[in-house]
Amino acid sequence: MGSKNIVCVSVFLGVLLLCVPLVFGETVTAVGQAMIVDGDDTQARRKAIESALRTAVEEGVGTLIDSQTKVVNFQVLQDRIYSRASGYVAGYDVLSEEKAPDGSMYTVTIQADVQTASIKSDLRAIGILMEQVGKPRFMAVYVPETMTSANRYSRVVRAAEQAINGVFARKSFIVLDRMFINNVYNRIEQAGRIDIDMDDLSALALKYRADLLLVYDVRAIRKVGGGSKYFGGVMVEISLRAVAPATADLIAQKAGDLYVRTMRAAGDCYDNMQVAEAADAVGKAVAEALIDDTLAYFERSVHAGTRIDLWFRNFSEEEVYTIVEVIEQMGDFTDKFVRNQSPGNFQLDVNYQGKKFDFQKELFTGLKQHGIRCQLQQASGNQILIFKEGTDNPFGKVKVR
Repeated sequence: MGSKNIVCVSVFLGVLLLCVPLVFGETVTAVGQAMIVDGDDTQARRKAIESALRTAVEEGVGTLIDSQTKVVNFQVLQDRIYSRASGYVAGYDVLSEEKAPDGSMYTVTIQADVQTASIKSDLRAIGILMEQVGKPRFMAVYVPETMTSANRYSRVVRAAEQAINGVFARKSFIVLDRMFINNVYNRIEQAGRIDIDMDDLSALALKYRADLLLVYDVRAIRKVGGGSKYFGGVMVEISLRAVAPATADLIAQKAGDLYVRTMRAAGDCYDNMQVAEAADAVGKAVAEALIDDTLAYFERSVHAGTRIDLWFRNFSEEEVYTIVEVIEQMGDFTDKFVRNQSPGNFQLDVNYQGKKFDFQKELFTGLKQHGIRCQLQQASGNQILIFKEGTDNPFGKVKVR
């Protein structure tokens, strides 16, 4: 077996398509107090500032985790975060300070620059963010995209799959049972089918209750050249996408490649041991590059709520305004985005912190109270398609996603 020489490794950052900015820092106004002991104003002032810094950091933590998670993990937060609050503050200004009329208490109000990105990194390292997310279930599916893509049963694909699954499993994601993955492959490969629509693949992932769908492709391209008559080389390329099955949204995508030297007469490069080892290395690197964006997506959903894609058809402009008002008045509503608005056609993205069934029930009840009656055409994942009762079904029997 020939020697192996790794020439280069590259991992290309993908594009995060969900346009929700990451919070790297924020300005917080906080108040701190301390008792004045033996008339020592200087000591009391210092302790009051420390108290204010802790309060500012607590507010920063509150933007990243919910109140229940804070309560359950209070002691861990105290030991690992709050006890070194000043380390998360890039700077602060004292806005006001005063002594109580009776001279017993010193109060300081500050404006602090809290580095929430650093807090997030540490919360993730100690497992609190993942605990809040709830260990999402995922499946990794191989979808060849080019004529040079590897065979699904080849050694390099198996190596890439194990590497990707291993990275996500170590981050507390739960790998779905292999039986479910095989069922997905049986569906997409039936009747000689060699490609599949991402919406259909997302629907299959939803069927098996996957919270995350990973789609990857592996290519091993033999490179001939150089002065040696004994050795050649293979470029291993892996692309990886993270998809939210509920909406078929692309969360993030990454790609990487690695060149490995092999024997010129090494046979099929897709079953070559050295090439498989390269696929393992690239798979791990690409998955590691992808996982931060994927974790950020799930972490945001805790606060912003799950995105629900609503399509309304055949409603008047006045009814559309009423529909939006009903949605905005829901208890678990957090945000909305109007995707499309034209006569008889209204599409709205809603962030909702409850369950989809509760959203549908509350929406239909609210519309009924306003005299708007509607019918549900199809609810696939978090896509809800609705048209006005008594009008023609605009979707007919066509599957719409």
